[in-house]
Amino acid sequence: MAKLELSKNGFQINNINIEFPIDIKVLKQALGNSRYTKKKYNHIYTWDDQGIMAFSKEGDKVESIGLELELREYDFCAKSIFTGEFIFDGQELFQYYENNKKQLVKLFKGDRSGAFILNGISVWFDKEDGKITSLSISPREEEEKKISAPVDPEFKFFQPLWKEWISEISKIVSENNDYYNLADGISKEDIEQHSELEDDIKIPLALINFYKVQNVDYDAVTSVFQLAINNWSYELIPFQDIAEEWISIQDLQFDEDDLPEQDEVDFEKIKTNNYANPKWIPFATGRNGDYLLYDTDPASKGKFGQIIELQNESWSRIIVADSLEELIQNEINNLKAGRTEHFSFIIEKEN
Repeated sequence: MAKLELSKNGFQINNINIEFPIDIKVLKQALGNSRYTKKKYNHIYTWDDQGIMAFSKEGDKVESIGLELELREYDFCAKSIFTGEFIFDGQELFQYYENNKKQLVKLFKGDRSGAFILNGISVWFDKEDGKITSLSISPREEEEKKISAPVDPEFKFFQPLWKEWISEISKIVSENNDYYNLADGISKEDIEQHSELEDDIKIPLALINFYKVQNVDYDAVTSVFQLAINNWSYELIPFQDIAEEWISIQDLQFDEDDLPEQDEVDFEKIKTNNYANPKWIPFATGRNGDYLLYDTDPASKGKFGQIIELQNESWSRIIVADSLEELIQNEINNLKAGRTEHFSFIIEKEN
């Protein structure tokens, strides 16, 4: 059985020091002879009886190592699962995993599994249906942790609001759920890079301060931090993705000659002469073309910051709250009242 140990002092396999990119001769010295498979973009070395694979682009230097925890049918996969020992920072890896899930780092957009990074090496957990099926070990420098920007005094009320919302959600969904996507609040760098949508259109201060308290991670399937509006779920958009979603809405604007009739819009409160007003800022998505929008350009009887539900197919534009604070408080009140149907899929996957 192979013994792997990753510590602050280095990485060892069977007491042999390993450094990425790994000379295949060194890896064979540590693990013995392997089976070799050549693919179009990879040279793959497989230790069938140890559940270990190594991947090399050129064939002589290994860029990543895989540990199989479930058998797979690909011809290059190991014929046995990994049953060796993996010591991570002085603890058995899976015990460390159970005790330190909050330290997991997302390696890419939509990464639900996460990785631990130590001494310039990442250990990524590949999960299927909530079960860890393999590990991937590769070089990865730990990114410098960004510091959340301080909340402006006039928006301090978002802090207890977020705290209450998190508390109510945590009563329904475990923080260890794959779809639990809470992230640290945005930094000054995030604001500088992502707050300007167009020359004269920026994400408003209220939304910026809302995200200063907490941000969310993107997930390709669904996410915990969502709002139930008119029998539909709207998931919070990660701050850094707001501009992309805003552009998607602008792409649906019509030429003046092609504009269809606009029915059932309260034009005394909602200002629009097209599909959407460019000064409506999306912050939650229904994943079907519907959005919740922060209105920075209301009509004469509307309110700055009112929340508009934009429905893609029906062109319905409805005010669902007078403010972002009211919207979140309504969601909290609904959760307290037991209206949690929009979490059914997430809870089923957890169980």
